[in-house]
Amino acid sequence: MGRGRSDKTRVIVAMAYQALESENPMTLRQLFYRLVSVEALQNLQTDYQRLSRIMTEAREREEIPFEWMVDRSRPVYETNAFSNPAAYAETVKHAYRRDYWQDQRWHLEVWTEKDAILGSIQPVTDEYGITVRVGRGFLSTTRAHEIAEIFRGIENPICVFYLGDHDPSGICIEEDAARRVRDGMRPDADLMVELGIDPSDLKEFLMERLAIHPEDIDEFNLPPLRIKMSDSRAAGFRLEHGADCVELDALPPTELRERLKDAIEKRIDRARWDRAIAVERAELDSIRKIAGKIGKICAGGAP
Repeated sequence: MGRGRSDKTRVIVAMAYQALESENPMTLRQLFYRLVSVEALQNLQTDYQRLSRIMTEAREREEIPFEWMVDRSRPVYETNAFSNPAAYAETVKHAYRRDYWQDQRWHLEVWTEKDAILGSIQPVTDEYGITVRVGRGFLSTTRAHEIAEIFRGIENPICVFYLGDHDPSGICIEEDAARRVRDGMRPDADLMVELGIDPSDLKEFLMERLAIHPEDIDEFNLPPLRIKMSDSRAAGFRLEHGADCVELDALPPTELRERLKDAIEKRIDRARWDRAIAVERAELDSIRKIAGKIGKICAGGAP
């Protein structure tokens, strides 16, 4: 553990290692809430900053693997470029992935209130090829219109799994996003009458909240926050849900991933899914053979 550190710091490192070993990848805030829930830290900004310093030192000392923690708050945007055509051909061998959802009944997406948790749910969304949209608060008019336009072009019924804070704004953000996108997907009322469209025939669009639920607070011993009474939605929220708020980051990442995986699996036609995987294998074999020939040609060898 190293010298020159207090006993409490060494305990925090040990407890962090234990949590990360079983629940990685996690963000710093997710780890913080896990340690608050077992009373290793207090739910204070000073303790959060302290944990940040401790975890930086622990990873630099190689006591905790860097890959166990993720930080998606600073995205990188870069252009795909290759040193030569042979390098591109090599990439092509591994880049293809069939859209398994093209033969499924449902179009599924995940919407999250904050992008900080992307790294912890990515193992699941990557496995199933699910689109993830980050809200970062209320949807702008432009963004709501863009999503509605995309959804109008999708033939299948749509289900969005929502991940958000349990607080006055978090509940309202979810309801507002669903309403605005649903309204954007719906033709003008007069046009519907003119075209003889029955509202019951409109495409099905569901929003299902997976986290956080009020009962999660007691079940997972989540550290609650107090409602900001300056929030205009606070009174209504308190009347319906009580005085405690909880951030999405507080839910254990393993629980979050399990809920997401279970929700996706319930809407998969497994026979069609397995057939798509078999087709993908055959397609990949062909792609690799072609890419291999291109690579040889670019490298100056015989085709």
